Amino acid sequence: MRAILGQNTMLDKPATTERTCSTAYEVDAEGLAHWTEAHRDAWIGLLETHKRLTRSLDSELGSEHGLSLSGLELLARLAAADNRQMHLTALSAASGVSLSRVSRIIDALVARELVSRTACPNDARAVHAQISDCGLALVRAAQATHFASVQAASFDQLDAEEIATLARVFGKFAPHASGECDASQ
Repeated sequence: MRAILGQNTMLDKPATTERTCSTAYEVDAEGLAHWTEAHRDAWIGLLETHKRLTRSLDSELGSEHGLSLSGLELLARLAAADNRQMHLTALSAASGVSLSRVSRIIDALVARELVSRTACPNDARAVHAQISDCGLALVRAAQATHFASVQAASFDQLDAEEIATLARVFGKFAPHASGECDASQ
């Protein structure tokens, strides 16, 4: 006999506005947890979609432009920043990429003369990255590839109502994500 565990709630919601949803998993007689069918399809579908899209996009950006998704994001944020430069720590915080990884990606971009490193005039410990004209040209071309690929691989597979549903659903988990991910913000 399967024992159903307690109700799950949306994360990061105050207790007074908690929304309960159907129980997402069951525990079998051996004590092993299993997703219910609808929850399994939703969760695994999300993970598989993310995995497939990011692998495909990363591969395409790599072969066509010599960039990873993270490299494109960093370049795009630099391109949109004031004076086309940012502190590496700010770039790390804005992108969600660890500072050490940002530093490694920036080193590779410096080697390709797409970015330069400069000391911060106000803090000798801090380093700025600034996109070069070549880097700006590359980010424009790579963004065109990226946006077209995302369009073809995802949005072209959905109708307007399905896109609105995805926006509404993911907006509950990350309400300000679109603004945070917009490199021009």
